[in-house]
Amino acid sequence: MRACRSSCAARSFSLAVLLSLAIASPSYGGDATADPQPCDPFTVCPPPDDVTTPTPAPPVDHDPYAALLAEQAIRADKEGLVGYLRSVQPTARNRVRTALLIEKLSAADFAERELAQRQLVGLPLIAAEDLAAAAASGDTELASRARAVIAARSTASASASVAVACFRTIVKKKVEGAAPAVLEAMPLYAEEFVLAAARDAVRATATRADVPALRRAAASAKLEARIAAVGALASVLEIKCESDVRPYLEDAEPRVRLAAARALADVGNRACLPTLVDLLSAPDLRVRNAAATTLRALTGRTTDYVAWIDPAAQASALRAWRDWLAADAQTCALRYPLKATDAELGRTLVCLYARNEVVEFDASGRETFNVTEEGGCPWAAQGLANGHRLVALYSANTIVEYGHDGKAINRIPVPGGPMSVRRLDSGATLVACNNAQKVVEVSDAGKILWEVTLAGGPCDAVRLDNGNTLVTLQNSNAVVEVDPSGREVMKIENLHTPRSASRLDNGNTLVCDLGTGKVMEFDPAGKEVWSQAGFASPFGAQRLPAGTTLVSDTVSVKEIDHTGRVVSENRVQPLGRVWRY
Repeated sequence: MRACRSSCAARSFSLAVLLSLAIASPSYGGDATADPQPCDPFTVCPPPDDVTTPTPAPPVDHDPYAALLAEQAIRADKEGLVGYLRSVQPTARNRVRTALLIEKLSAADFAERELAQRQLVGLPLIAAEDLAAAAASGDTELASRARAVIAARSTASASASVAVACFRTIVKKKVEGAAPAVLEAMPLYAEEFVLAAARDAVRATATRADVPALRRAAASAKLEARIAAVGALASVLEIKCESDVRPYLEDAEPRVRLAAARALADVGNRACLPTLVDLLSAPDLRVRNAAATTLRALTGRTTDYVAWIDPAAQASALRAWRDWLAADAQTCALRYPLKATDAELGRTLVCLYARNEVVEFDASGRETFNVTEEGGCPWAAQGLANGHRLVALYSANTIVEYGHDGKAINRIPVPGGPMSVRRLDSGATLVACNNAQKVVEVSDAGKILWEVTLAGGPCDAVRLDNGNTLVTLQNSNAVVEVDPSGREVMKIENLHTPRSASRLDNGNTLVCDLGTGKVMEFDPAGKEVWSQAGFASPFGAQRLPAGTTLVSDTVSVKEIDHTGRVVSENRVQPLGRVWRY
């Protein structure tokens, strides 16, 4: 039977040619307790009898992308990562590599067949006729696995995930010399979260030795590579970047102009300001939003402009920016370098807890993602940089990570009903377990890496830049900041069933207060400096990069400006928390 398989494969894929090249299967540089009963999130839950001492967090070196690279036999060093990125280019030699992988779907060794299948699913490009021929083969094993590869590739999720794992690992390990390979690979991917990871990899690892390659990429016809190269030139050359970057302020492509303007803004070069103001009228919503966010961060100005509204309907707001440009742009104080933030994709994740459903809408309001977990009561969600969605299932005491095809990738048990979920830079997940009176940091295998017990019904937890954790205590009517030992270092009191809190870039704290129907902002001394009332039992509030605030209540998801004006609204019910990213 095995001899027959080899014979069939030879006829289908020109094995003689493959063997003459003696190309091995790609390895890219290396080998390949009982939960407490859940409590309704609207109910005030008593503290447990066994209030324990906080456990300090141990050092954690958890890499969420390591396992994926290992599954693909990609070694997490320069040789392995760059080797993989070079191997996926659409060259004749790499097509031969792909044909060999297809032939290995019927290899005698099971592990070899499994590896070949995973690698084929993870490739960005495969000639459709090659897989189709294998799927039509008389070799049952070959045909079955080829059909499985075709089905898995129809979502493109695995290919995107492998690419993100490579790019994020390049950033984490600061793999100098990888930038040219990343730039070459970028045109193979279409998903924005993949391209964002690639841009980060180019910017974080490019050196002066890469400047010639960056200049070539910036002048090329490959749009995504051009955008990444312009940003990286500024990162490498810093204040000396003007002669390289400034010409791209006049580029025909708005996204290239935006990249050039942001690069100059990051070094405080005022030449960026006219371009940023001009881009407030760009047709692309993402460009408008990024320009508005950059202007706000750079100048500190708060205006009535909202990126999500058609520029044609914002004549007065645009005129105010142009007037400011003429009068004050050359003398105003600038705040730079810009704070590094993930690019906002305009996606809004909505938890419909009573329907056991999580839905995502794009910037135009079109539904782009939907998952249902019967009996799960999804209460909070987060969109991740790798394109996955992280969902807290309150009634199931579980965190689920979904791929962007809606399939569950991992289920993480937690010691109580989760009402908030945040993936940390370490790869661990921070969770407020409401009815267990705990905030925990948990690995993707469910191991608790850190925990603190806080009586009062923790319903939101955010890890701050200083290493402390901001916790919302709905039953204690307070928001507290605790250090890694669990010691309280800050407290906002006299609230009325607060449901969420976050620390803003200006050092203030944004609080969503269900009992009063208000969203409030407090300065570091605990003084209220801004608020908006009139919400119907608000559950969550998120300050967006452009300065507007996203609020979910029992009626709808609203985006409001600093005056309280509703600039967009989606009347979908019944709502829990929402997440814009």
